[in-house]
Amino acid sequence: MKWNPKNLAFMVAALFGLLAVVLVLVLAEKLLAIWHYLQQAPLWLVFVYAALLLLVALLPLWLLLKFNRKPKPSTPQSQAFQLDEQGLQQQINQEQQRGVDTLTAELELTELQQRRDSGLFYLTLFGHASSGKSSLIQALMPEKNIDTDVIKGTTIDIHKYQYGQLMLADVPGFDAVDQKALTQQAMEEAQRAHVVVFLLDGDLSRTEMNLFQALKAVNKPMVLALNKMDLYDEAQQQALTAAISEKTTAQFPVVCITTGGQEQIKVQQPDGIWTTQSRPRTSRIKPLIDAIKQVISGNETALHRFRDAGFLLLAGQKLNQASQAFNTQQAKDIIQNHTHKAIVGALASVAPGSDLVIQGTIGTQLVRALCQLYQVEVNQLQIDAVLKATGGKLKTSTSLILAISGNALKSFPGLGTAAGGIMHAVAYGLIFNSLGQAVHLSLQQHGQLDGDKTQQTFEELLIGSSQGLAKDLAKMALKISQKK
Repeated sequence: MKWNPKNLAFMVAALFGLLAVVLVLVLAEKLLAIWHYLQQAPLWLVFVYAALLLLVALLPLWLLLKFNRKPKPSTPQSQAFQLDEQGLQQQINQEQQRGVDTLTAELELTELQQRRDSGLFYLTLFGHASSGKSSLIQALMPEKNIDTDVIKGTTIDIHKYQYGQLMLADVPGFDAVDQKALTQQAMEEAQRAHVVVFLLDGDLSRTEMNLFQALKAVNKPMVLALNKMDLYDEAQQQALTAAISEKTTAQFPVVCITTGGQEQIKVQQPDGIWTTQSRPRTSRIKPLIDAIKQVISGNETALHRFRDAGFLLLAGQKLNQASQAFNTQQAKDIIQNHTHKAIVGALASVAPGSDLVIQGTIGTQLVRALCQLYQVEVNQLQIDAVLKATGGKLKTSTSLILAISGNALKSFPGLGTAAGGIMHAVAYGLIFNSLGQAVHLSLQQHGQLDGDKTQQTFEELLIGSSQGLAKDLAKMALKISQKK
């Protein structure tokens, strides 16, 4: 018989088949013998024996599931914060122990307690620049000297005015100068309020509709006030009111007002020449006051609850931002530290290569440190899988990595034969920096060590490594080699 792969495979299969038959026969004999003995044994012994058999059979399956199970995705911190003040305070304490700067979150809780103690109802006047916020306050409190500007708006900070049991917050217009920062400032103050007065001077624009939806999403009670209605007749006012009610699903009251301020009129002089002059515009704000009273009356408990929820949500968001900033900086330090170790290891290696297996210990420490930072449970099998996958990608990009390293070293003439070891060290630096960044992004964005995402991001970062990073790593390698 000619020995070829097919014949050999047939012989192996036949041998395994024969062994399987023998094993079945042996097991059958043993089972029959055990069954014979069990028929003569007490009933309790039969149950104990059956339980032991079941336990032994299930133990390997349990171990297999335990070592191969994927960790549960970490709940994003923005969703983990419950609207529970005690729980939020505990979270703040935990983040403080990690070294996170929690001051902004603590200030929100302090402000919440101060507003509770005051017993006042807070209203935020919200709207675009020159929508009439300052003019409304002037109409409510004529004795106050409120600056108004019909061109670009005057409020660039939050100003508060007390009107009876109401505290009015005049916030920056969301389309004023420094739009992004001021819009965020205005939205935060709106979250802290009991009620938001959303001032409009026409139908809702796309920007206003987006902001309205954002306020609605945080369960903020609102009154929509159409200002400068003296410019429209009754039919136009009704049409505008109906259009806004339809867009907002008639969930909040819509009133027509005139906050006053100044208006421009043309006046004919005795000599027949027409001139433009400013004069005070008559205010009409009673419909708004009545609507505010209607929203507040009988709903005090609910409004306080919504106010508290707004504060806690805002405090949670700021704590989340502080935690993310802390994690990002810590991850940067961890990646830089292990990149430094990798370069040192590469310079010390007798036969440096481009496979992560050579420096697997450092790679394992890097991945584990980043997972600990994000409090993500991970086992050694998952770490090994990530290192193996990313290490496999190096086989197709080794030449590119070394080319990038060589180009970086051109900035340091006169290295001679010493450049070879340093070039490999720079290559290792690029590898570990890309690995660390890929793992960091996976943990930050997905809350778990996602092997596929990490491998994809690693490859993109490695191929896209900039000459600037390679030069920085070359400087590090040179500095380390000169100390030896």
